Amino acid sequence: MRRPVYFPLILLPGLILILSSCRIRAIEPEDYKPVIEGHLSPKEVKEIVEYKFSKAGIKLVPYVTLNLRGIKIRTDGYDSNLNVGYVYLIEPPENVKFTQDYQRPLTKAEMEELERLRKTEGYYILFINEGPREKVEAAVDEFLNLLYSKNVLLKYKAPEEKKEGEDVKKTEPPAEENKA
Repeated sequence: MRRPVYFPLILLPGLILILSSCRIRAIEPEDYKPVIEGHLSPKEVKEIVEYKFSKAGIKLVPYVTLNLRGIKIRTDGYDSNLNVGYVYLIEPPENVKFTQDYQRPLTKAEMEELERLRKTEGYYILFINEGPREKVEAAVDEFLNLLYSKNVLLKYKAPEEKKEGEDVKKTEPPAEENKA
């Protein structure tokens, strides 16, 4: 006769914790917290990109899906007047699924086709890999410099400030005539 096997109750809370961490969580892409410490969340990247792009005159519309010659790209922001946009590429862990589409990494052939479209038709899409703030800011700055060099954007030149005392005419109050 077989003896019954009893599961030690002390192990039950640990088993529940393990099973609960294995379940798939559905979250919004902007609420994703990167697994690697120091990497930016999509929300943090959006703030950086929108700030720098708006200073350059780029007006982003969030979550625009493009279909460029059969390549489907879900941008995180896109300006249709300039054909400029960006995508933040993230690779969530297996237990995280997003409630809406996010951009999957593109194949080498798709990236080559996008490069050809950039040269021939003027589509400029910045792909930012998940990373720390410095890396993200450097990628955005490099992309903006490319747009300036291709005359997609015109550099804004602030008017020079006049130094104190320069080109300033001193006027004295009119002399009162002596009335006698």
